[in-house]
Amino acid sequence: MPGHSIDSRAYVWLPPRLVAKLKRTLPLLGGLTTALALAMAIAVPVMGYRLPTSHSATNGISVMLAMFSAVLLLMSGVALLFAPAWIEVGHHPGGTGHVLRLRPASISAGPLCGGCASIVVLPLFYLFYATPLTWSDPGPVNPHGYTQITFGIFVYLVMPLIAFALGVVDAVIGWPLLRPSQRTIQRYAR
Repeated sequence: MPGHSIDSRAYVWLPPRLVAKLKRTLPLLGGLTTALALAMAIAVPVMGYRLPTSHSATNGISVMLAMFSAVLLLMSGVALLFAPAWIEVGHHPGGTGHVLRLRPASISAGPLCGGCASIVVLPLFYLFYATPLTWSDPGPVNPHGYTQITFGIFVYLVMPLIAFALGVVDAVIGWPLLRPSQRTIQRYAR
């Protein structure tokens, strides 16, 4: 890259403080998100089919929806984990310094928004899973007509909420760092 001018549409100059924040925050958040997504991808099917509610036909749908949420969260975490690789040293109109390659950074913004797509998945998950918990008909398996909430059911109900919250955090923190506005760049340049 030495001796070549930078295309302002392909690269953006980053101040050293912003580079430090990118290299410190994004891998940490990406690693946490990836670890939680992998744990969720393992725990959801194992727990979903061993709970007292696993006899319900809608349980399979809720497991698939929770797995979809885990996959979206995994994509978000991997995008954040590899985001610092898009920062390189190069020439810009003000001299030489760190620049962010905008094409891969903008491509990674898609998976960040994917973590937030759980906003569509969550109501469907709770519709398919929580409905049998509250409106069951009495029968041989469930003579009282309701399902007692166990610790496993509670954890199973909370996992998609945690995935959604972490997906939103990924997008709120990752989006401005991967697509920095001029205001953000000026704030870190001081």
